[in-house]
Amino acid sequence: MKILIIEDDKELAYTLKDILEHNAFDVMICFTFEQAYQELNRAYDCYLIDNRLPDGCGLDLCKLIREITDDPIVFISSDTNESSILKSYEFDADDYIEKPFRIKVLLAKIQSVLKRAGKWNQTISLNDSILNLNQQTLTIEETTFALSISEVAIVESLFSKHPNYVSRQDLAKAIYSKTNHETSLATVSTRVSELNSKLNGKYIESSRNKGYRWIL
Repeated sequence: MKILIIEDDKELAYTLKDILEHNAFDVMICFTFEQAYQELNRAYDCYLIDNRLPDGCGLDLCKLIREITDDPIVFISSDTNESSILKSYEFDADDYIEKPFRIKVLLAKIQSVLKRAGKWNQTISLNDSILNLNQQTLTIEETTFALSISEVAIVESLFSKHPNYVSRQDLAKAIYSKTNHETSLATVSTRVSELNSKLNGKYIESSRNKGYRWIL
């Protein structure tokens, strides 16, 4: 699950990032309206927006996000004006949390909006294997493996193309879509090798020319 935090209070932003990553979310931070605007071409599962930004208004950002996606938007703001709160709902925000807030309440609200959006506990099954995208786990028969974000991207691609091969180039693109980091073909090979070792070398088949495929 990918969350974009738009918050100019850097201490709060990094605290939220640490907490959300501890809860298996992939987090990106923007400190300004302009930085967030540049991120709108990327896919996120949820947006956390401070209404008061140094170079713009979170409400305007909410309106722009709603022009391209229906994914959940949660405001976390010290702006407690009733007009701002009502305006956020007019722009189809999913929730508005006033600062200061309790972390457990925020996590519960994020979970709630993701559930309503049909994104919580997303799983992909293939035969006796279950990939949990939210928890970043892969369960094969009765054994569960914890995966990195890159490994989730690899397994998701292999599952979706099964029983065909997935090229290294396509795996690099899949990893980039999850992490927002460019990945070389050599790095892809390393990541797949590490993943296969984690899975006891049983489930990923490689081909020099074709790439990789899931063989369970």
